[in-house]
Amino acid sequence: MLGAGTVVHRDGRLLVVKRAKDPHRGLWGFPGGRVEAGETPMDAALRETMEEVGLEVEIEGIFDVVTYLPDELGKGMWDQVVLVDYLAKPGGGRVRINDESTAFRWALPSELVRLDTTSQMKACAMKFADMKIR
Repeated sequence: MLGAGTVVHRDGRLLVVKRAKDPHRGLWGFPGGRVEAGETPMDAALRETMEEVGLEVEIEGIFDVVTYLPDELGKGMWDQVVLVDYLAKPGGGRVRINDESTAFRWALPSELVRLDTTSQMKACAMKFADMKIR
């Protein structure tokens, strides 16, 4: 499965949502989801961000490509998920979550590594911290 998401940043903090559905139910992650047929990963990232958190974002470029294997996805999920994550700044709107999430927060990378999340998310937080973006 091909997915796409956004690493939305503001004032050194990253926007994360607590997932309400599998895979990774109950864990914190970036807004994102499946790339639909006929859609580019960037278009999917923009659409998913709007659907999940109500924000228009300005894409700054590819942040990372992350692969989740079956042991990280849970039984009955896909064989493999490849996510293209884009670095983005908020453009318009205000954060409002949909039914795919139970909460949101703007977290410093140092806070994100202490939250319940995947090891890939922790690696992304450290990568963002190393970039020293404000």
